[in-house]
Amino acid sequence: MNSHKFVEQELKKKGLHISPITEDYINLRLNDFMKFVNDILEEYKDIYKLWEPKPVEWFINPMIDKWKFSYVIEKQNGEIALFNFTSVYGKNLHNHCTYVHKKMRGMNLAKYHLIKICQVGIENGFENYEGYWDKRNNGSLILHLKLGFKIVSMRKNEQLLLVGNLNEIKEYAMKQLKAN
Repeated sequence: MNSHKFVEQELKKKGLHISPITEDYINLRLNDFMKFVNDILEEYKDIYKLWEPKPVEWFINPMIDKWKFSYVIEKQNGEIALFNFTSVYGKNLHNHCTYVHKKMRGMNLAKYHLIKICQVGIENGFENYEGYWDKRNNGSLILHLKLGFKIVSMRKNEQLLLVGNLNEIKEYAMKQLKAN
């Protein structure tokens, strides 16, 4: 099955859609995106002590191919459900952040997003997706490990570097979603 079509159809059933975050789109919705991300950072400030509000520069930073691999999932009215920045680090796609609105958690949005990013990565010749996750972020760590990511190393005794094969992640995520 075409994974782009699968993601679009399944999100549409939930009243959602996925769109690339382009340079034009980030500028158009900058205040909305900043509020969304910074509200989540505020929500978790007691757990992740080093998390600080993100300034404008963080959002408009043109990391390598960020505008090609970053996505937002939104309700039909434009309300943000999931926000992600992904760029290219060497030969891998690199997850910089993924945030999900507190009212939208538990809806498998991260899986739909991962299917999309994996397919786009595969179409662009990439094999792996990597990122650093705080070792206290149990929900995200469990999700990514169930989808085939492996723990490669730890940074500053706080963040785990996870790496996964794009094809495997996509297949695991689709299999889990179809089983529900």
